[in-house]
Amino acid sequence: MVEWWRTFFPTSHTCHFCATPIRRHWFSSISKQICMACQRQLPWIGAPQCKVCGREMNQRETNICSDCQTIHPSDWVYNRSVFAYTAFVKQIIWRYKYKGQEKLAVPLGRCMAETLEQQWTKKKFVLSYVPLHAQRLSERGFNQAERLAHVIGRYLRLPVVELLVRKRMTQPQSEKGRDERLSALVGAFAVHPDIDLEQLVDREILLVDDIYTTGSTLRECSKPLKEQGIKNVYSITIAR
Repeated sequence: MVEWWRTFFPTSHTCHFCATPIRRHWFSSISKQICMACQRQLPWIGAPQCKVCGREMNQRETNICSDCQTIHPSDWVYNRSVFAYTAFVKQIIWRYKYKGQEKLAVPLGRCMAETLEQQWTKKKFVLSYVPLHAQRLSERGFNQAERLAHVIGRYLRLPVVELLVRKRMTQPQSEKGRDERLSALVGAFAVHPDIDLEQLVDREILLVDDIYTTGSTLRECSKPLKEQGIKNVYSITIAR
């Protein structure tokens, strides 16, 4: 009885991203579970966007950005991101990945899920995520993209499947220049040996990651999937 009452008539909580008291419950939109001070610092990406990578564009531009126009359509990954990668968003992601605040997966995953609902309302995805190398996974203790994928899956009632493995260790993309980013990950990913992609060739695959920089990571992840018959690969990230 008490739990039922608290669900519909919630007591005070704190903002997901700071210690500010706020009244919220699970059924409200994620934006109503964040204090006004944090909301003012969250640069939600709006329309119009590049139809491929999801970059926010101005009204005078075409619907495909200049970067995506240099990529062959067969290599496109249709991406959407929640926020622009500002200093405030970078700090939240850093707290989530490196400072032991793994509980941030819940609000961040909810933000991603609600973005998916707005952008691709009719698509019934099979969710997966960018894998970590075994050594990096051991060092960090968890895969941040996998945690986000499971939050999205629970919220949208979509399956989460481990589709990919990382064959070799690579340095973080943030430590590389553009040309290095584009070449460093070539051949780094493969389909998980326990996965039979023939059962998924008619499904739409959505990959989850934390940050979209050049898109090279997601494009490399998509290649082994497309080589085995997946037609279109989509992705969602916290920021770009």
